[in-house]
Amino acid sequence: MGSSRLLFFCWILPLFVANLSLGADPYFQSRCVDTAGNYTANSAYQANLNSIFSQLTSHPDFNYGFYNLSAGQNPNQVNAVALCRGDRNQDECNTCLNETVSELRQLCPLYKEVIGWSEFCTLRYANRDLFGELETSPGSCLYNVQDVPNPDRFNQVLDKLLTNLSSLAAAGGPLRKYAADNSTVGVFQIVYAMVQCSPDLSEQECGDCLSVAKYGIGGCCLGKIGCRILRPSCFLRYESEPFYQTPIPLPSPPHSTGRKVSKERKIPLI
Repeated sequence: MGSSRLLFFCWILPLFVANLSLGADPYFQSRCVDTAGNYTANSAYQANLNSIFSQLTSHPDFNYGFYNLSAGQNPNQVNAVALCRGDRNQDECNTCLNETVSELRQLCPLYKEVIGWSEFCTLRYANRDLFGELETSPGSCLYNVQDVPNPDRFNQVLDKLLTNLSSLAAAGGPLRKYAADNSTVGVFQIVYAMVQCSPDLSEQECGDCLSVAKYGIGGCCLGKIGCRILRPSCFLRYESEPFYQTPIPLPSPPHSTGRKVSKERKIPLI
């Protein structure tokens, strides 16, 4: 991660409980949503949540890093959405989801609604619909404490880079909305950036989410050489050193039917 080793944490929306874990991912972030309530230990809700966790950690299909799962029925239904970074393969995705599940079990026990951000994946679950819902809160921000040497020029280049990447990601299809690239700031400085949305969002929704994320830079990490802005439906990251790989290839786009297809996989009712 290069220069990202020195990071501060900026908590967004203090109405939500914020937690930091020092496990496999030292910059893991989570939100345990108080307003959604709690479930009882050994209840039907917990059994359904365990079914979700089991599916995520043993799913045989890659699905290009996106999963939409549901278990049980109201009032104990659990819905989950998981998203892996567009440059990560199936093994890396599975490892990240396993570690994220383990972290959330410890950090947010008995919470009905939770979100966790690892470096390579995001996991959300709740007792309400999540698929296709644009959500920009709760959120979090992490930043490198080092200042850029030429902030005005850096901010101009970064803004243009993120705007271009946001447009590319938003125009992505239902399998992936992801883009990464770099721009030269000066003779000896390059900024590397990545953006990604949950692919169940529309082009407009993805663009809106990334606009909110980009706006968050001003309140968290303006003028810093590295930053991550984390939102439920999207995220962005930029660094002064390379941190992303070549994206996992996607298949040729199928003929459009004009209909939005859910990737939801139902789990036996409990």
